[in-house]
Amino acid sequence: MILYAFGSNGSGQLGVGHEQDLSKATPCKGIPANEEIVKIVGGGNHSAVLTRTGHVYLAGSGQLGEKKQKEIEQHVAEWTEFREPEMLRGQCWCDVACGWAFTLLVSQSGQVYGFGTARFGELGPDAPADSGLTEIQGLQGIVSVACGWRHGVALDRHGLVYGWGWARHGQLGDQIGKTAKVGVQRLEEKMGTCAELACGHLHTILRNTEGAVIGFGSNKYGQVDEQSEVAKHISAGWHHSALLTPHNKLISWGRDDHHQLHVLENVTRFVCGSEHTLAQQENTVMAWGWNEHGNCGLDQDSTEAVQITLPQGRIVLLGAGCATSWVGIET
Repeated sequence: MILYAFGSNGSGQLGVGHEQDLSKATPCKGIPANEEIVKIVGGGNHSAVLTRTGHVYLAGSGQLGEKKQKEIEQHVAEWTEFREPEMLRGQCWCDVACGWAFTLLVSQSGQVYGFGTARFGELGPDAPADSGLTEIQGLQGIVSVACGWRHGVALDRHGLVYGWGWARHGQLGDQIGKTAKVGVQRLEEKMGTCAELACGHLHTILRNTEGAVIGFGSNKYGQVDEQSEVAKHISAGWHHSALLTPHNKLISWGRDDHHQLHVLENVTRFVCGSEHTLAQQENTVMAWGWNEHGNCGLDQDSTEAVQITLPQGRIVLLGAGCATSWVGIET
């Protein structure tokens, strides 16, 4: 599989070997050809690739947290291609997620680790402001994680959900309340067994095993409004949310000032970026929303969903971050 990228790239987060924004799908560099990519995620100015063998490769400024610009500039030149950092070697990783300036990882044994900024409790209440690889205490048996701007959530093998970090807007649930900095706590949401997590800027959405979706946190744009549709997959952008029904209909709700919301039929996979969405129909990828950095595959804005021009091959993976997009293609 070849991973292609386009969109915002000021910190080299696309992993294509330079720091220029792109509106055309361009091959990523640095990931060994014998590695099978299973997930690609993006944060504010960084990205992470997870492979079938449990390796994680990074691009952009994700290891620095929110240090001074001069330090970031010196670092970024070394990370415009995907690389496996020394601190992540020796573990078999099972999941990865990127927040604004931090990254969370799940180990094979079900522990959660993180690195990057920790000023708002992103890596637990006692982590230094900008941290190297740190285990987040109080979590066991975790199978997946998701990140918001400055909060994290984790799902364990029993379908229980835990959250931590910045909760000022209620993004960790009503029982925790609107608190500035929260340690790891179980989210007591009355929804049965949770199956999937997704986080936006200041909100969180969950899907249970029966397909019901609930949300909490900021609802300034209706991004956590109650949904009646059954879902088999969910995703969240900065201020919008989306689900895929069992009949492959994509439905989205929330902010729409840059045409982030669309209803699309015959969708096989999709992912929300910060203010845009990518969706696969058969062997094509459609994009819509704010094309601020070319992340919808265009050199100008569009009010409609548009088909992205891609190299030939079978589309097998989609990823998106903060005005960043990735498509994995098998040839």
